[in-house]
Amino acid sequence: MYRDEDPYQHVHDHTGITSCNDGHCHVHPGITSTPIRENRTHYHEIIGGTTFNDGHFHYYRARTGPAIDLPDGNHTHQASFSTSYEDGHRHYITGFVVPVRSEMEDRY
Repeated sequence: MYRDEDPYQHVHDHTGITSCNDGHCHVHPGITSTPIRENRTHYHEIIGGTTFNDGHFHYYRARTGPAIDLPDGNHTHQASFSTSYEDGHRHYITGFVVPVRSEMEDRY
């Protein structure tokens, strides 16, 4: 690790499937931003676009909830948001990002 590197930097995978609306679903592939500190916790931004299905795709921009500690030392975040309105509808995404352990935690 470099001296100026923040030991708590990490990202989460948030890939999943949107709600099924207007007769179809989309995949929302992606990785969150690095942590954004707030009070005694952090959250992440989620920005991206869905797969192209049924002749269109959707954009999304949201933020996760605060960190949720897990018993194994990892943590996750809850996310719940909607996509952009395209082709007469939008989709909804809800769930948890993939749990990770920060680099600093891995050293102990």
